[in-house]
Amino acid sequence: MGGIGFTSPEKPVLQTFVGSCVAICVYDAQAKVAGMAHVMLPKNNTSDPNPKPDGKFADVAIQTMVDKLVANGAKANRLQAKMAGGANVFQNENKKSVFNIGLRNVDAIKNMLTEKKILLVSEDVGSSSGRFVVFNAKSSELTVKERTRGVRII
Repeated sequence: MGGIGFTSPEKPVLQTFVGSCVAICVYDAQAKVAGMAHVMLPKNNTSDPNPKPDGKFADVAIQTMVDKLVANGAKANRLQAKMAGGANVFQNENKKSVFNIGLRNVDAIKNMLTEKKILLVSEDVGSSSGRFVVFNAKSSELTVKERTRGVRII
């Protein structure tokens, strides 16, 4: 949880499991490079500008991925994103509650992507159960497996 993984020619697939956390994949389809962060919280409100793990906060995770992807051959103007997760896994949370961390994570990621001018190509967010998420940098496909809704490719 809270980590960031990056693809390589030897390892083109990234995967994680998320509930209220969000798997955000940022990639350059032409360069075939990608990063996936397991975002736990919307914003770094600590005094540490480089908190660990580096995927914990949406704002830090996306900036870290952009920097590393560009350093590894991606072009900033070609970056795109896909995301999944942000479930409302706690039964006592209502959909609009300030405590609904899943919704807050999704909103923070969307705001950060807009700020960075990264197109959000697809998303599979919300619901009330967790998901297995697999991103393939060769095909740019995000496979989402959820107990209640089966397998989807977005």
